[in-house]
Amino acid sequence: MSLIWRKVAFLLLTVSLCLSMADVGYSSPVLPLNPGSTWTYRDQEGKLETLVVKGTRNIKGVPLIEASYGNQPLFFFILSEEGLFRLNTTPGSDVFPRGELILIAQKPLEPGRTWQSSWSDPPLFFEVLSRGPVTVPAGTFRDAIKIGFRPATDPIYSGFIWLHPGVGIVAQERSNDRSELITYSLSDLLPPAESDIPASRLASIFQVVQTDRSGPPPDLPAPRKILGWMRQSGVPFGFFILLLVLFATVIYLIIRSGRREIDLAQDKAVTEGELTLCSAMVRDGLFEEAGEILSRLSEDHPQWPDIAALLGKTYLYTGNLEEARLELKRALTLNPNMPSVRLDLACVYLRMEDPARALTETDTILAGDNRYADAFFCRGQALEAMGKEDLAVKAYQEALSINPRFRKAQEKLENLHKDHEGKTPP
Repeated sequence: MSLIWRKVAFLLLTVSLCLSMADVGYSSPVLPLNPGSTWTYRDQEGKLETLVVKGTRNIKGVPLIEASYGNQPLFFFILSEEGLFRLNTTPGSDVFPRGELILIAQKPLEPGRTWQSSWSDPPLFFEVLSRGPVTVPAGTFRDAIKIGFRPATDPIYSGFIWLHPGVGIVAQERSNDRSELITYSLSDLLPPAESDIPASRLASIFQVVQTDRSGPPPDLPAPRKILGWMRQSGVPFGFFILLLVLFATVIYLIIRSGRREIDLAQDKAVTEGELTLCSAMVRDGLFEEAGEILSRLSEDHPQWPDIAALLGKTYLYTGNLEEARLELKRALTLNPNMPSVRLDLACVYLRMEDPARALTETDTILAGDNRYADAFFCRGQALEAMGKEDLAVKAYQEALSINPRFRKAQEKLENLHKDHEGKTPP
């Protein structure tokens, strides 16, 4: 597995870790963080990774649970009344761990529960989806909890995990990569109790470098110097965070204003996806539903001929002939080289009992493509409506010569022959 997948997968592994003290609605812990417990997983390539709870530490009154997973650096978990935190340490901070503090889970862990890891990179959104059986090499677990996860800015889940109370994570999946539990061992040792220290205090302990009253050393980065000055002068940490948020907001707005072309490209991709969906809906006969979406798209993108063309087709199929004519004409104004749209317009004129205009449209199509069977068929209908049956017969015959399986053209010819025979004097 890639390093990114390992990071995300293990974040998910810890969603319910150590909630044995939390009210999750079960009599047993979801995944006991007892020192000495291990869980071994195998991915689709056969590679094994083991999660190990190594022990506990107590730093400044905060009980830390030390753990490792595969080749990842050492990290820690913190049980808090506010939820479960993971501390990803930076190099050189083994004695006094410091680094990235992430909120992994919030209790109670039950179907429908959602939470967000706002401090992770990228921020992740989690949701408890359901409960049910799952089978892995370690056995069949009939009461597994399924959790979906995704980046907070993405509406589609990028992966799932299944965990079983009292055992832990039994499977995890992302794209086409799936890891399953093959063996586990639970220790009899007890995990530490929950800490009552608030998250803001935890952040100040483990994410902010402490400084002495003589001031930070000259080689410290500027942010650390500022934090050291704030501690000595008594400026509230929250005030500094507020300033950072305001500064970041301003930078974000500046960057966003400079990325309009990218935003438009993304918007175009979304619109093209909706247009493809509407095309499928029209093929399936969902004309009114497709028309609602296309009306909105047409308001946002009046310059797109494809949207106007498909909207005109939905109006044609729902009997709104005048609206269909206007949209199809607008599409051809934006892009005259759309023979299928011109054919739809000819059909509109036929239904509006204006065969002369329908004939004009079909002749325009055939001037550019004389192998268009549908255009010949529509031309025959227009000629027939105008009383020019001999010419209509030739048009239907042309359609059949191009497409011998053109059933409607064959039926039209047969009907015209019958009518001709009925009018012939004995």
